[in-house]
Amino acid sequence: MRWYIGDIQGCAREFDRLLVEIRYDPARDELWCLGDLINRGPDSLATLRLWRDVGGRGVLGNHEVYALLARAGVWPRKRDTLQALYDAHDGDELLTRLRGLPVLAHQPGGEGVDDVWAVHAGLDPRWHDQLPEVAARVNGGAHDDAWLEHPDVSFATRVRCCTPDGERSRFDRAPEDCPAPFRPWDELYRGDALVVHGHWAWRGHYRGRRTLGLDSACVYGGSLSAWCQEEDRVVQVPSLAARSRRE
Repeated sequence: MRWYIGDIQGCAREFDRLLVEIRYDPARDELWCLGDLINRGPDSLATLRLWRDVGGRGVLGNHEVYALLARAGVWPRKRDTLQALYDAHDGDELLTRLRGLPVLAHQPGGEGVDDVWAVHAGLDPRWHDQLPEVAARVNGGAHDDAWLEHPDVSFATRVRCCTPDGERSRFDRAPEDCPAPFRPWDELYRGDALVVHGHWAWRGHYRGRRTLGLDSACVYGGSLSAWCQEEDRVVQVPSLAARSRRE
């Protein structure tokens, strides 16, 4: 089975519980995390070690971009929960794994199963007719600091609301409240494949016409969500600690 998990953000205990709940077996199953494995939650280091040890894959999220650029001294440190990761003997190895993650990942479905594009936040409406070419471009860079700051990487890891011509808003609350002329990016998606994403904690888990959101705000006291591509099945575990809900 191929499983996709929404934003973990350092909630290692919930991550471990969810793997038990879905009966994840590294010898049999694939695990795709939809970005933001780290930061804000209590244990980013344990999260990445578990993800590595079970053969986890994934796509790049905005918190991975921040962690890598802050570690490199390119971006200033903000209030974060990354020091244990930075200090760990295997911290740089784990960060190198994150740096190698794709921005967009395509997974074919098969008979009766949807093809999937995985991305952390969303897609630029101008990409929909050329997603394989866009993926080759955004995934095929040197994965250096300049690549991490590329506008296409920023869009895919940060968008919530945008315009048809790709102007992005910083709005982050309920999708129905996106200020004009911006609209939720998924309302502008025209592709046939199912797009599975995270990033929009305020929105929570939802199922759209051709999109599926799996950020169910675990780090803010919500739940952690997983979706099985072959069975079209969602499994959730509740957060183990209530936390204030913020971006």
